[in-house]
Amino acid sequence: MSWQLFKAIRKHSPNFQRRFEVFKTFFFQFVKRSRGKIKLDSEVGEIKLGSWGDHNFVLGRTSQLPAVASMSLVLLSILGLIIQTQAIAIRQTLESDLYEVVHPKKLHILHKRETQNNQTEKHGKEERYEPELQYQITLNGEEVILSLQKAEHLLGPDYTETYYSPGGEEITTRPQNMEHCYYKGHILNEKDSVASISTCDGLRGYFTHHDQRYMIKPLKSTDQEEHAVLTYNQEELNPANHTCGVRNAGRKQDLIRTSRSLRISEIEEFLQAEKYIDLLLVLDNAFYKMYNENITVIRSFVFDVINLLNVIYNTIDVQVSLVGMEIWSNSDKIKVVPNTGDTFNNFLKWHRSNLGKMKTHDHAQLLSGVDFKTRISGLAASNSLCSPSSVAVIEAKRKNSVSLVAVMSHELGHVLGMPDVPYNTKCPSGSCVMNKYLSSKFPKDFSTRSRSHFKKYMISQKPRCLLQALVPKNRTKPVCGNQLLEVGEDCDCGSSERMNPNICFTEMLIARTRIKKSKHARNLT
Repeated sequence: MSWQLFKAIRKHSPNFQRRFEVFKTFFFQFVKRSRGKIKLDSEVGEIKLGSWGDHNFVLGRTSQLPAVASMSLVLLSILGLIIQTQAIAIRQTLESDLYEVVHPKKLHILHKRETQNNQTEKHGKEERYEPELQYQITLNGEEVILSLQKAEHLLGPDYTETYYSPGGEEITTRPQNMEHCYYKGHILNEKDSVASISTCDGLRGYFTHHDQRYMIKPLKSTDQEEHAVLTYNQEELNPANHTCGVRNAGRKQDLIRTSRSLRISEIEEFLQAEKYIDLLLVLDNAFYKMYNENITVIRSFVFDVINLLNVIYNTIDVQVSLVGMEIWSNSDKIKVVPNTGDTFNNFLKWHRSNLGKMKTHDHAQLLSGVDFKTRISGLAASNSLCSPSSVAVIEAKRKNSVSLVAVMSHELGHVLGMPDVPYNTKCPSGSCVMNKYLSSKFPKDFSTRSRSHFKKYMISQKPRCLLQALVPKNRTKPVCGNQLLEVGEDCDCGSSERMNPNICFTEMLIARTRIKKSKHARNLT
């Protein structure tokens, strides 16, 4: 029986406190009165307690310990029975208070143009996980429908995992089946709701409904049996104890004027163009041990984190794709210490010196299981995307997927030129991504000020890696003149007369925006 459960019993059961006090009084009176009166009958193996009022107490001998010690064990056993009996009822009460049991019902979706047969013909095999899903649940007496779409580009086409043998040998693997079970979406007919759900073994993930945050997890391993829906009421982190940090290790923050001014319409199309960030995650040895050295569990957790991260960044037309995960399974490759700044500097040096041997990426984050003591949960190089200095370190200890994404999204915002905003800045979700003090609440929104800074960063810095096409780097060669920025190309405007870099950059963005809009139009018809 844990101390936490004992305290819960005392809190939730008014009768238990009274029973416990009666037992305690009896126990101490017994010890006081029985001094010299307890007799051990070794022949029959009994403990004779002597008289207690009008009663004689005789107990069978339970051990070879002295009589008083044996009696103490007997009385403690009685106390244990009292606690266990009470605990059964209390545990049931606590569990019913913690979550609501729901039975998801999968709804049939009529696809408008592409049937499942067409999908099968297109890909040459039937996909296990459908592109769209809807589940109906009854939550607090209300019918709620989770409308979900399979997350696109969650993983890069050349996604790899690297870990190390006990002897230090580097082992890199590439999953044969890249299909995944991660979905994002919302509550049907609820505009400001969000959902990030995996359907691998039942429904597991996070969603919001009527400004309340919920976590859902399966009680069995199928998607239509019992599930637990928990109210996510984790308290906000203390602003005095949890902040972030930035280092000017990237590009200069001064705006760079372009040689050709952009019209307002071009700027808007430019900002609405599809943008991709290739993310590399490095997990230190403490993180590896935090998940009991189970790579399967780590992979599931990380994919859930990336799915949540995209719920946030898709609001500014940015898609974060995980291109690689490196796990320091045998030992850390740098000195990871509780001082956030020192760990950041060590990771930055390691990243710069090993860049040529690493997976091609735009930004790298170190997730650490070390408890940072400097009251800084994350540290990133500001304005640094696409540069060798584009790194961040994140404290991941004692963080679930929601609270970890809150820190990761904040630090990535610094990388994209967004500074902190005052703590009292309001966003529709209640918590802004770039709030000065970090919160464990899920921050869905960027403030108006943050969006403005991101816009200035994009126009001035023109980070070209954001526009790089997501194609397998070992399968497709770049095609010159197709207006698609592919691996190995700095610019692709479609024709030789459009070789002015600024014109090229703008035209390419406009072309990609039109492609995006046409894809969206097809989905609506």
